[in-house]
Amino acid sequence: MNILGIILALISGLGTTLAYLDYNRVVLKGETKPNGATWAIWSAIALISASSYFASTGDFWKSIISLLNIILCIGTFVLALMGGKFKKLDATDWCALAIGIIATIVWKLTTASYANLIVQVAIIIGFIPTWHGVWKSPSREKPRPWWIWCISYGIAGIVVIIRWKHQWIDLVYPVLCVFLHASVPLVGTVAKTTQPSTLKRKD
Repeated sequence: MNILGIILALISGLGTTLAYLDYNRVVLKGETKPNGATWAIWSAIALISASSYFASTGDFWKSIISLLNIILCIGTFVLALMGGKFKKLDATDWCALAIGIIATIVWKLTTASYANLIVQVAIIIGFIPTWHGVWKSPSREKPRPWWIWCISYGIAGIVVIIRWKHQWIDLVYPVLCVFLHASVPLVGTVAKTTQPSTLKRKD
């Protein structure tokens, strides 16, 4: 069972890597320009999330997807730097950063598990601008990388179950990320079905 868990962990890591490559392919084509300042913050959030999750679980294979996320998130930040797009941080960026700092303080005062739970709130907040943007313009986000992320986190959740140590808290991060990443293409699909009727009413 442990061998199966390791194999699935590697598959989940490969999946999230492919999702980032697919996402950044669009960036390299110039079809979208990520904000460098925002990705700087999300690289920091990824670092806090992955390090606290690894410290909480004590299991590299459960944590592989979150650890890879640090490198891949920083890679997207570098692409944003190359694109030269920097704009002022909005309220959600500042809020996510503040929660990340709070999670770090909680980690120092209590445990990594509590810190990781808190940083999940920052991850949720980080999706708000994406949901808003996709609702306004469904074509701005390609669904494929989001579904690959969704599947990868689902596999990561299975890894946690296979390598179960009676720590339900280990499931929070992968399960939450399944729903969050699936929500982006789903919001886009709903937006596409509602926008035509909205346009008709305006005409």
